[in-house]
Amino acid sequence: MTPKTSIVSVAGLSVAYRSGGREVPVVREVSLDVLPGQTLALVGESGSGKSTVAATLLGHLRHGSRVTGGSVRVDGADVFALPARELRRLRGGTAAMVGQNAGQALTPSMRIGRQIAEAGGEVPVVDLLDQVRLPRPAELARRYPHELSGGQQQRVAIAMAIAARPKLLVLDEPTTGLDVVTQRGVLDLIGTLRDELGLAAVLVSHDLGVVAHMADEVSVLRSGRIVEAAPTGRLFAAPQVPYTRRLLASVPRLDDEGLALVGETGEREVRPRTAVPDDSPPAVSARDITIDYGSSRAVDGVSFDVRRGEVVALVGESGSGKSTLAWTLAGLRTPSGGTMTHESGDLARPAGKRPLSLRRRVQLVFQNADTSLNPRRTVGDAVRRPLRFFGTAGSRTEAAARARELISDVRLDPALAERLPAQLSGGQRQRIGIARALAGEPDVLIADEITTALDVSVQADVLRLLDDLRRERELACLFISHDLAVVRGIADRVVVLRHGVVVEEGPTDSVFSDPGHPYTRQLMAAVLEPSPGARPLEGGAVEWADAAEPDDLWTDHGAGHRVRRWRVVA
Repeated sequence: MTPKTSIVSVAGLSVAYRSGGREVPVVREVSLDVLPGQTLALVGESGSGKSTVAATLLGHLRHGSRVTGGSVRVDGADVFALPARELRRLRGGTAAMVGQNAGQALTPSMRIGRQIAEAGGEVPVVDLLDQVRLPRPAELARRYPHELSGGQQQRVAIAMAIAARPKLLVLDEPTTGLDVVTQRGVLDLIGTLRDELGLAAVLVSHDLGVVAHMADEVSVLRSGRIVEAAPTGRLFAAPQVPYTRRLLASVPRLDDEGLALVGETGEREVRPRTAVPDDSPPAVSARDITIDYGSSRAVDGVSFDVRRGEVVALVGESGSGKSTLAWTLAGLRTPSGGTMTHESGDLARPAGKRPLSLRRRVQLVFQNADTSLNPRRTVGDAVRRPLRFFGTAGSRTEAAARARELISDVRLDPALAERLPAQLSGGQRQRIGIARALAGEPDVLIADEITTALDVSVQADVLRLLDDLRRERELACLFISHDLAVVRGIADRVVVLRHGVVVEEGPTDSVFSDPGHPYTRQLMAAVLEPSPGARPLEGGAVEWADAAEPDDLWTDHGAGHRVRRWRVVA
């Protein structure tokens, strides 16, 4: 049998960029090979060089950087020796990339079908859309990107990538930001296409559950070097390097009954959640909330309380209404019906019409700290501004001193106050976002997907910080996430939303150990555990229909755990 020839062959690759008159290495002597039909994953913390290595496979380098040694070959061609015409032919022809955010990669004013046609190739557009398992492909080809869900947009991006029948797919965080059900569908699609078309694939991901599910081989990078490389099963079962062990130990798991504390060599201890006292008062109460977008109802009859010192998580697929509820609580939308109250006043009013004394009590930490911080102002300014706005600090001198205290409270060096956001890491920027939210001295904190884009070790640090702050300050926290393993570790109670309706709610341990609604089981079955060959939760795949009546909505499972009534469809 003739051995397969590598589609990708990287030998001794080194990349550096110039800063302050000197060269700073970002990739150091990296070597790897990828065969047809094989998936290689590049993993590591932010700044490890994994995305830089992946980008070189298409001849991309960041501005100011250059290859200082080694070679990159794709399908036998030396990528950085190719003339411009041949390099253009490589991109999208021999090699194609599927990036993190398809919504930003698609042209908003151009119909889907035309964009796919412009990607080249001889396969008809409708056939490509059918191949990526999109329903009614002829109709969908006439739509614009904003008319598609996030998962559909990502499938369109995959269709564009395979249009010219490439030999290599570069997958750079292809499912970050997608809910667990959509993520599972996109990854299964990529795996099927890889097998059908015999593609080689290079996967960049901070989600080690995705890596365990997708990859045949894994290379672990740290500070630009490969510190460990092994077949996926072997690496996850018996990592040899302390850095790899620490990465794997930092990943939250569905059976963690608290947040994990991870040592330098990867030892792991789960810190139990602190029980919320029974007499802890509600900080915020919502009753029968409905929220409409035009003629569409996004949230329908939702009720919940969040007590002081408690974390309540809202979970569900994209479009379930969880972020809409969060924004409404923060005053960025107004409900169409129902009541939303705080002990200091009415939260159904928009933020601009709430008195400052109430407005400061409910604060939001945004998902993407990169875009929520002014890139031209120091991070100290970002924290000082709400201090002055809400009157929680008087003079400029007092505001500056208090800002440094808050930055210290989120476990950062106060000297970072003088830096711009671009000079901080992603985890540091997210901590500044939390410090800014704390500037108003709130008692309700809304955390909307705040760890989605963070690598596992940074995510673990931010979650522990949030957990410490809610204990220290008795914060009521509404936590929105599509990562159920994160929710299991940090939340005291869970509210499961589907199409704007609560289908299950209760104490976290009760809901996760005995999910009563088939939709909850479906969400849990879609979770990718960081263990190759891990078996998903059984019992999610059942045909069901809603059986709730106005006077008989719930099945009571005891201890505050209740499930919306449903029935099996024969």
